[in-house]
Amino acid sequence: MKACCEFSRKVQINQIQKKPLTIKIEANEDEKQALAKRFSIPEVQSLLCMYQLKYYHGRQVRAVGEMRAEVIQNCVISLDDFLVKMNESFELHFIPSDKLSSELEEIDDPDVIPYENDVIDLGEVTAEQLALFLDPYPHKTDADQPNSLILSENEIEIVSNKEPKENPFKVLEQLKISNKVKKKS
Repeated sequence: MKACCEFSRKVQINQIQKKPLTIKIEANEDEKQALAKRFSIPEVQSLLCMYQLKYYHGRQVRAVGEMRAEVIQNCVISLDDFLVKMNESFELHFIPSDKLSSELEEIDDPDVIPYENDVIDLGEVTAEQLALFLDPYPHKTDADQPNSLILSENEIEIVSNKEPKENPFKVLEQLKISNKVKKKS
């Protein structure tokens, strides 16, 4: 079998018997580099996923996955690279694409994944789950506020010495009061 993607681990459905099948998959260096490029992140340092697969009637398969990953992401606030550790679990339901109802296709349920030719690609599924767990707007915990918004003591004094602007609604209120006084007289 030729790999279709950056990270491919194909499993034949007939490998899953009455007992659950446990599979461990881990990305090698080339796969980690390709995944980092695919997801536009600086680096995937590690990617490991344990699956427990159970066969159900009608060639359906339930998968429980435990993913551990370490990736380098770029902070959207400070633009610094930082390490993100992931320890996530998920559950998926694989259904043969010919058995998948058109209703499910319209819903696009992320927990239901179609497969073809009695083969499930757990590598691609792992890559897709990693993409789902990546923060689209990553930021370091100490980068809550960009440095340009932090004022020095001198800047604070300058700001506090300025006279406050008059509230425009207060001006309108005073006009309203003066108009009432004029009407009474």
